[in-house]
Amino acid sequence: MSDGERGDRTGRNAVALAEGLAKLGLQCAVEARAGLALLLPETDSVARLAEPDTRRAALALARQCGFTHVAIELPNDRRRGSSANAPVSGD
Repeated sequence: MSDGERGDRTGRNAVALAEGLAKLGLQCAVEARAGLALLLPETDSVARLAEPDTRRAALALARQCGFTHVAIELPNDRRRGSSANAPVSGD
């Protein structure tokens, strides 16, 4: 059993949050970083997260799962398997 499956000692539970988000129709991986829940949505779920009611429901669910903050990492070409990278200062 991984840390995410059992939550951490502060009561935060990334697995429960991911399951709850799936019930809202959002397909997201969730990473716990202290009080922050980092959502990594599938491309199809990004538009749904832009809807105010859906976003409010996701935030409420995150609080119920013990998180104080939520961030969303939008999909990019690298996550989809492309070799395209953003330029870095000094390149």
